[in-house]
Amino acid sequence: MKNNLISCILSATLVAGTIMGCGTQAPQEQPSSDSSVADNSKSQETTITPNPDFNKSLIEFVEQNGFSQENYMVSPTSFRAALALAASGADNETKDQILAAMGFSSMEEVNAWYNSVSSSIDNFDSLLKEAKKDFKENKEWYGDDAKEPDGAFQMANSIWSNTDASGKLSKDYIKYVQKNYDAEAENVDSSHITDKVNSWINNKTMGLIPEISGNMSDVAVVLVNTVYLRTSWLESFSDYFTTQDDFTTIDGSTVKKDFMQQTKSYRYYEDEKGKFVVLPMNGGINAVFILGEVDDIMDKLKDASYEEVDVLLPKFEIESSFSNNELIDYMISQGATLPFTEDADFSVMSKDMSLVISDIIQKTKIKVDEDGIEAAAATAIMMKESAMEINEIKEFHADQPFKFMILTDSDTPEPLFCGQLVK
Repeated sequence: MKNNLISCILSATLVAGTIMGCGTQAPQEQPSSDSSVADNSKSQETTITPNPDFNKSLIEFVEQNGFSQENYMVSPTSFRAALALAASGADNETKDQILAAMGFSSMEEVNAWYNSVSSSIDNFDSLLKEAKKDFKENKEWYGDDAKEPDGAFQMANSIWSNTDASGKLSKDYIKYVQKNYDAEAENVDSSHITDKVNSWINNKTMGLIPEISGNMSDVAVVLVNTVYLRTSWLESFSDYFTTQDDFTTIDGSTVKKDFMQQTKSYRYYEDEKGKFVVLPMNGGINAVFILGEVDDIMDKLKDASYEEVDVLLPKFEIESSFSNNELIDYMISQGATLPFTEDADFSVMSKDMSLVISDIIQKTKIKVDEDGIEAAAATAIMMKESAMEINEIKEFHADQPFKFMILTDSDTPEPLFCGQLVK
């Protein structure tokens, strides 16, 4: 298996030129360091070009920087949402660079993207409610071991201001992120900020991510996003068919894993380079599992046809931490250099403090078993003051390194989580 497969599977995801037609809510007026101007960074022409595919380039960067031979999972959605909080408080070229690295040209595009994700959450809640109702009304048609559909899909944002810093956050900025991203705003002193932020993240991720950092006492501002998903398979795997077997790791050795198995009609795609199967989940979520070297999976989804597929999938858990400047290095690789230097302009966020991004951390965790998937991501941007028919049964046996994607089931699927299991 080539190490860069996952860098190719997201080429048709949301980009600036496609999200504007999603029928989302109109974006709100943007905050500015000058109240007479809606967006100072757009008052003159800029030559900064938006990243054509944020999701693809992020996955590619992660794999090229230490994770190609490791189990991992990253959340493009959580990272992008945290960056939206930062972009909202930036101005001039600093704002332009952050937006371009995110794949956008304006805050209007950011807000349209965010609203599309929020719509998927609303759709999840609606579909889950319908599934619960159907289960209760037609329980006799379900199997004896069937469980009531259950789940949760939540995204949350918060901004934390250290009261021991030299200044405060702008009221206009707080109002803007509350209105557009439903962000909670908290003022807390340096002796309590670490516990407060970690406790908030632990609560929003249902305990999957209990801590993002062990010490944030010297940070002036923390911008946080969390994404949490718990949902069940539309066709649950039976514990009875789970057996232990060999999984061939990326280095060719074998380890024992518990494999779930069932044969059902699933959307399936295969070509000379590889294959994938789409497992539908309650709430309008799809889990896509990929073997081999299928290119442009987001495009190939429409070519997948319903086939009888014998699915063999290991139960697994993955925890990942991107806390060694990987995400800062990614932003710099995309041309966003100013946010990390003393020339950064976050004057929209605060007129009192000269802020600079000092760290970006993301932690993720996923559990996959017979009942379904539970996954969470937390991203924190730390800011300091800069004075620093009987068909042939297809076979999909994931007993070797494979990739996975958890997508919203929408016209423009949002990659909530992406990762791989290789050992």
